[in-house]
Amino acid sequence: MIVLTAIGRFFKKIWDWIKQTAWIQPLLIVGIIFGIIFSIPAIVNAVNSKKDAKSTLSTYYNTHKLSLKNEADSEADKFTTDLEAVMDGGEKELADFKSAHSSLGDKFFVVFVDKSCTECDSAKEGFSTFESKLGVSDAFKVKNSKDTEKFNLVAIFTDDVNEDTNSAKEQTAFGEYLNRHLSFFETVGFIATETDYYKNGKLNEKTVDALTNADEKNMYAPTIFLVELGDVAKAYDNYQGVTEVMFGLPGSDKNAKADTLFDCWTHTGDFSTEAGD
Repeated sequence: MIVLTAIGRFFKKIWDWIKQTAWIQPLLIVGIIFGIIFSIPAIVNAVNSKKDAKSTLSTYYNTHKLSLKNEADSEADKFTTDLEAVMDGGEKELADFKSAHSSLGDKFFVVFVDKSCTECDSAKEGFSTFESKLGVSDAFKVKNSKDTEKFNLVAIFTDDVNEDTNSAKEQTAFGEYLNRHLSFFETVGFIATETDYYKNGKLNEKTVDALTNADEKNMYAPTIFLVELGDVAKAYDNYQGVTEVMFGLPGSDKNAKADTLFDCWTHTGDFSTEAGD
């Protein structure tokens, strides 16, 4: 307490001296003005940099985006309903899904992102690098694959705004979407616990619970699903639908993140029992 009092007295003496010394006051004012002027470019650059990062993130994911607008009739809802039907059904449901979502092929990623998510931005770099290397770089060619593997992605924004949603409602468009597909997320949460990735200790239990319970407040961004259908699923001995789950995209840089995606794509590395040996 004595030390704080002494410090306070010291600064009070300086302030009293400034008030009593008329010639120093204009210098201080000029110094403050110049300090503000010189700091403006740095502030503007920082703000613009943040805007650019968000813009780049949105631009990439928007290319693959399924909207949550129009509530139960939204693009994201129809896709999720169709995917759940495939996971619960048989050949007819699979044929219906392929007809409705023909551009996705038999293997693709689903990612849940939001515009303010820093990790979603770094994951974007991993996805774009993986996309450019898949089937092109020798290290990213799938062994024994008869066809060239193609990258496809579905992006659903957790902060997507539903213009039709009554502003008096407590839930967001994403919260309502989760409620409409509780059984789907419960199934995917269970699948997550059956994967080698989970058994190798790569998934956090609380995050898996949030996924299983479709808990909007604790839903991790980015959450990533690998979906495999048809002959692709059979080739890996997997059932139809979501076969791998990740929370975030591990890797020190974009190339390491792309490596993680390839391991997920091929069920190798941390996504196989061999990783635990």
